[in-house]
Amino acid sequence: MEYQIEREEKEILGDFKPELIPDACGGGIDDYEEALHVLMKFVGSMSSALEQVSGRGANAIVYQAGKRMGHEAGKMVEKTDELEKAMQELSEILGVEFFFDMWKPTNQTEYTVEKGNETVVKLIFRDCVVRQTLRRTGLPQKGPLCYLLYGYTVGAVEEVMGIKGKLDIDHVGPNACLKTLTIKWGGK
Repeated sequence: MEYQIEREEKEILGDFKPELIPDACGGGIDDYEEALHVLMKFVGSMSSALEQVSGRGANAIVYQAGKRMGHEAGKMVEKTDELEKAMQELSEILGVEFFFDMWKPTNQTEYTVEKGNETVVKLIFRDCVVRQTLRRTGLPQKGPLCYLLYGYTVGAVEEVMGIKGKLDIDHVGPNACLKTLTIKWGGK
């Protein structure tokens, strides 16, 4: 007797569409936690294998994937040319997976610093699913999964502000990572 699995949902290949993710699913929190831990191990293993096969090219591949996802997420946010407002808006979307705040040294009065045609802001990422995945799987930080976050953040900022951006690492640690977001005024 042949067994056939019937599916009513339509499989979507290609572009990631965050609006297709349901707001609620059945099951208890324990089911989600166990599934999340399995997924974290799977993603960590995939990241490690990608790096072994592709070498340094793995970071660029994953960065571009994250950037594409960030552009899609950025479409759900009101457009603005004010960096602090954009960071607030994005923290509500990105903050679900990558909790971050703007940060400034005590001797600095504003969060943003203007440098010619660039604006710079420091971001501190605290509760980050990427960092937790790396810790769970024993992988080092600054690898392909971190580049997924960099691309995601840059893509979202570019989408919301209509500018070119880049994200640099200042510090990585077990409890938080400090990054510098630089946006370049003058278009993409």
